[in-house]
Amino acid sequence: MSRRTWHTTATAAEHSGYHADTVRKALEAGEMHGTQRVPGGRWRVHVDCLDAWTGGQKCPHGLGKKPAKKSAA
Repeated sequence: MSRRTWHTTATAAEHSGYHADTVRKALEAGEMHGTQRVPGGRWRVHVDCLDAWTGGQKCPHGLGKKPAKKSAA
């Protein structure tokens, strides 16, 4: 099995053993560091960030970053 550098929520769930919804909710809440190309787009999670989250730690490059707030519609 090859080790991916970047994960989607689905492959992050497979790698971590959590459900994809749990991964997505952690990203949206800012509990796990991830990126989106556009607001509301697909999440991408670096394997180091995912491993830190599953180990109960913050990834070094995600410290101090807050998730983007959703605008009120």
